[in-house]
Amino acid sequence: MSDRASSTDSRVELLAELEDREGTLQQVSDVIANTDQPFIAQVEELLAVVREAVGTEYATFSFVDDTTYVFEALDAPTDVELEAGTSVPLSELPNCKHVIETEETLVIEDVEADAPELADSTWGIACYLGTPVYADDGVYGTFCFYGMNPRDEEFSEWDVTVIELLSNWLSAELERREREQSIRDAKLQMEAAAEAGAVGTWEWSIPDDEFVTGPSFAKKFGVDPDAAREGVSLERFVSSIHEEDRERVERKIDAAVESCGEYEAEYRVWNEAGERRWVLARGHVECADDGTPRTFPGALIDITERKKDEQLLKALNDRLRATNERLENFAHAASHDLQEPLRMVSTYLQLLETRHGDELSEEAHEFLGYAVDGADRMREMVDSLLAYSRVEGAGSRFTAVDLNDVIADVQTDLQQLIEESEGEVVVEELPCVEGDVNQLRQVFQNLLENAIQYSGDDPPHVHISVEAERESEVVVSISDEGIGIDSDDQDRIFDVFERLHPHGEHRSTGIGLALCERIVERHGGEIWVESEPGEGSTFFVSLST
Repeated sequence: MSDRASSTDSRVELLAELEDREGTLQQVSDVIANTDQPFIAQVEELLAVVREAVGTEYATFSFVDDTTYVFEALDAPTDVELEAGTSVPLSELPNCKHVIETEETLVIEDVEADAPELADSTWGIACYLGTPVYADDGVYGTFCFYGMNPRDEEFSEWDVTVIELLSNWLSAELERREREQSIRDAKLQMEAAAEAGAVGTWEWSIPDDEFVTGPSFAKKFGVDPDAAREGVSLERFVSSIHEEDRERVERKIDAAVESCGEYEAEYRVWNEAGERRWVLARGHVECADDGTPRTFPGALIDITERKKDEQLLKALNDRLRATNERLENFAHAASHDLQEPLRMVSTYLQLLETRHGDELSEEAHEFLGYAVDGADRMREMVDSLLAYSRVEGAGSRFTAVDLNDVIADVQTDLQQLIEESEGEVVVEELPCVEGDVNQLRQVFQNLLENAIQYSGDDPPHVHISVEAERESEVVVSISDEGIGIDSDDQDRIFDVFERLHPHGEHRSTGIGLALCERIVERHGGEIWVESEPGEGSTFFVSLST
């Protein structure tokens, strides 16, 4: 066969292999997407799909309890007497025991030849591919594929990657199921109504339409307690529901009955005294094997006080929002009204110097310079106050922000300052965060500008890097070798109008760091500084990723 023919055959084989893998991944995706079927049914389908793809005889998903191995789901030859629920000593399965103890994926094509210490005398497993599954901060069990004969071909990297990805999905699903079970357990703990009627339970026999409950529950709906103890129609209770909520509650009840599912509803009822009360009802419909709804048990909580608190909190929030809007409008109007006279003062002072400068003494020129400078600084302070007051209201919605791009933009804006000071700025790779890109640019521009401005007599050296990175948070540090900050001043530098140096030494409005702190707080983070006088400063900014 020619080299060209051989190359063609290789490409055909490669394409066929890629198509097989694509088909397997599509089947896996379809199984995972089908959330209507039970979890174990999904696992069984995944085992069958992947077992065929990797080419083994057996595929199992297990739970391990100390020294016991329990088969929760499996895919095996039909003539093998093995079924879900079977448990065996873990010592009989040294391969699985090794995965549990090391918490690592195990890949063996020939157990006798490659790992004789993991050979077993009971099952005769000759090849093995398995990985741990986690739940509740520990190893739950294994997800593994094995056969009784050594493999002619090695398990591929693709085989290993697929089972490890599915193990991650299984671990996440187990965590989700545990959380949901905790919620269900909490619901079932709501029993035995107190005499005050805070909590009550019910059971509705659907075929007989007999709704049975205790006296506290019945009183909540204005129903005779003796009749409710014997059982009355559901309609008798539903008729006491507030007319604006009744149709919605009936739809939820019908949906739970039709689906044999969960039920939850908040609504208002009229009690025996004619008072309106808020309640929270939770229950579930129990059905026969043929899907016929049988019983509908549940529990009820009086949440009237909670609703009053929620309404009060909403009213307070509305008032606070309105107050903030008024304050923002006031700040904007005040800044505009202040800017005009300041601009006029500055303009006329400059005109005075231009037209009558020859007539003024050197001291008068000095006084005019102070006056113009003061007016300019006042205008800058007004602008800064306006920016500070509008951090919440004028901010944009949060998006993914690449901090590398933010720092690059800041360096461009400060290029002239950096060059004039002969400064050096070193930036390490930074992550993406969730935030307002314009406000984050303000924060880092202010911090970098301060680092350059307070560098002392030597050219500034600034280092920007990631100090710490956790699952949902990153801490970015901005370090300099400048004049530093005394420990007694490190908290107050974030207060409005706090300045550590006279105006003549460093030009500042005294609002920049306060603005940084407010922006970072809007992002759910913190800003702080560590510094020694003469040794430089490091500012830290924590942000959500």
